Amino acid sequence: MKYVVRIFLVTVGLVFGVIITEIGLRMYYPDGGIPAAHLEHTSDERHTQFEENAECGYLPIVGLGEYGPHGCLKNEYDLDNPKAPRILFVGDSVTHRARIINALKKLYGEDTFEYWNAGVESFNTMQEWVLFREHNQAINPDHVVLTFHNNDFRATPMVVRERGQIKIYQPGLDINPWLFKRSYVYRWAWPKGDDTEMREQQVMEGLKGFKTALADQQIRFTVILHPMLKPYSEWNEDEIASREKSLQYFKELDLEVIDLLPVMEKAIADGVNLTEAPEDYLHPSDELSERFAEEVKRQGLLSSPDSAG
Repeated sequence: MKYVVRIFLVTVGLVFGVIITEIGLRMYYPDGGIPAAHLEHTSDERHTQFEENAECGYLPIVGLGEYGPHGCLKNEYDLDNPKAPRILFVGDSVTHRARIINALKKLYGEDTFEYWNAGVESFNTMQEWVLFREHNQAINPDHVVLTFHNNDFRATPMVVRERGQIKIYQPGLDINPWLFKRSYVYRWAWPKGDDTEMREQQVMEGLKGFKTALADQQIRFTVILHPMLKPYSEWNEDEIASREKSLQYFKELDLEVIDLLPVMEKAIADGVNLTEAPEDYLHPSDELSERFAEEVKRQGLLSSPDSAG
């Protein structure tokens, strides 16, 4: 009997300790951005362009802000009456900021194709696939172009609504969503780190989703592999591993790929400014984007109506 009482008292003490710790953390970190949680983005709930998604963290709210009902950036094209072959560009911030797309427009002409942009800042491959499956495919594209960035091996984020705000976290490890959203103690206690296998699995699932769905619909699928914008000799181990792993996946899935690393290395040798901002190794400058566009055209990325026949 004494043994049972001791277990009961220890259990009560632990529960009480957790409750006190939870209250203390909520008082000390009223914004929820505690160290272990990897807070990535915060926006006012009344003005956010994103909504929670159980499968991939979050998606744009279609028909709100800059995104149309098809999950692409709003444009002047007639959804039901295409005037030219319809190209859908999917990807993260590189796609969203459209420097390469704009350079392609200059090369091919504004009216040769319809250039639909479904890029979303900070998206990973799984999120891009879910957005396509749920919304983008409604535009019935003739060709889907995925810009795969070397930093796309990112864990699927977790979205939490707190104090009138939408908060996007990158926990890095496989987590319990219910506990993560409700307990500061859980966020604090969950170990820092990164589940490489989980991130790689999500990338492969996203790529497979695109390949299978587009093959079934007989839609051409091309991947543009975008490098880190600095000399390859300066890439860290994770960046090199990301490139090698992505090339492995592309080969396994037999995807059409255009690798931009050689173009960037040539641009470095020519003294071209690589990035849109200092110390930004992710987003290409207009000059580098023009070189990228010239290369993808040289490799036959887009087929004009005249050349297709």
